[in-house]
Amino acid sequence: MKKIPDPSKMKRIKGPVLSKEELARAKIRITTNLDKDVLEALRDMALQSGNKYQTILNQALRAYLLQEKNGILERITRLEKAVFKS
Repeated sequence: MKKIPDPSKMKRIKGPVLSKEELARAKIRITTNLDKDVLEALRDMALQSGNKYQTILNQALRAYLLQEKNGILERITRLEKAVFKS
């Protein structure tokens, strides 16, 4: 039978284990569903680049989100100029 740890005998860790910068860059494990052809393409790209396919997927998602954010900001700027005609 496994021995159950006694919390009263455990050492308390003082301060954060990770810095704020490290926490901001932390990776979170998720489960998701991808189309087979998308996963194959990611794996092919990973083989060519020497990275893991999860890294390629993360980079692609980050680039897309950044592009979307910039596109929205540009649209807002154009709308403000049209509305306020500065």
